[in-house]
This record gives sequence, C-alpha cells and structure tokens, in this order.
Amino acid sequence: MILIAFLGYNSVYFQKLSTHKNQKNVTFDFNLFADSLYFKGILTNTKAIDLNELLVQIKENSDSAFKTHGNRLGIGNSAFFMVKSQGKVSKIDNGQLTIAALNGSFINLETKYIFGNAIRDASGLVKLTDFKTNADFNKVSEALNTVIREKVLPKNISKIKIGDEISFTGALKLSKKEVLGLVILPVFITLKEK
Repeated sequence: MILIAFLGYNSVYFQKLSTHKNQKNVTFDFNLFADSLYFKGILTNTKAIDLNELLVQIKENSDSAFKTHGNRLGIGNSAFFMVKSQGKVSKIDNGQLTIAALNGSFINLETKYIFGNAIRDASGLVKLTDFKTNADFNKVSEALNTVIREKVLPKNISKIKIGDEISFTGALKLSKKEVLGLVILPVFITLKEK
C-alpha cells in the first residue's frame, strides 16, 4: 500500500494552466536564429582555410585534410569546408561569378542559387542534435540561405563587374574520391578598392 501511494505521488505533478498554454504557443523563430548565426557566428568565424592551401593538403593527405578542416554529419567520402580566396572576376553569368584565382585556376561563386546545407554544415556552428527533428534542422539551412541570398550578397555584388578584384569566403562540398570544378557558395564577398 505504501509503495502504491509513493508511486502515485511521484507520478503526478501540477502546473499552472497559463504556464502550460504558454509553452505550447512558443515557436522557434528560424529567421531570427539564422540572422544571429550569420552575423554573430559565421561573420566572426575565423576557421576558413585558404582554398589553395586546402587543395594542397588534400593532395598530400586527404584523410588528414578532411579531418582537420572538413565538417561532415555522418560517414562517407564527402565533407563541407569553409574556404577563403581572392582573384579577378573574369565572367558574370546569371548570378554566377567566375574568378581567376592568383594561382591561375578558375573558381565559380554561385550568388543566385544558394540552396542546400553546405553553408550550415561548413560553418560547423550547428549540430543535428541541437534540434528535435531533421525538418527543423533543414529549416535552419533554408533560413540561413535566405539571409545570405537576399540580404547579404545583393549588397556585396551590386558594384562588382568583370575585371574587379575580390576576396571571398564561402562553403564548399568536396569528396575524397575526386575534386572536380569548384563551385563555392559565398557567405560574403569583398570588392578590393582600386
């Protein structure tokens, strides 16, 4: 009898109805979170590696380069990297900038079609375990991509023209198996003053 009373007492608790109602009405503001993630996290994040240095490290020891500089959420041959570089704009085509890098290679910056999880994952600032569902985790990517695509990049690229020198930081997905044409999703672009 004592055991039943003890179990009954510990299995029931009371909470104010107003507190319970308020908890149900609280929704997570993904747009506010994405703004904060971008302006207080990604912009101040100094972990971006120079793109040329990364590519050299991958050629020398891809396992080490991926482990040291990459971020991946699971197993596999791909990882996301936050990289930085500079060069001269050689082509502008429907939101994609082709950059002639200092080492003679060409890099494509996609400024119009910013979609997917590359920026979120390359930043290393958000973990799957931070959210209850995969859908919520993906909403972070959507909101972050929107901030960059609609608020940040239009200001960054409005004055850029062919021949201008720029520096940039962006997200890149690479596979250990092969490194093909590089398409980077920029998180910011800076036009060098002449």
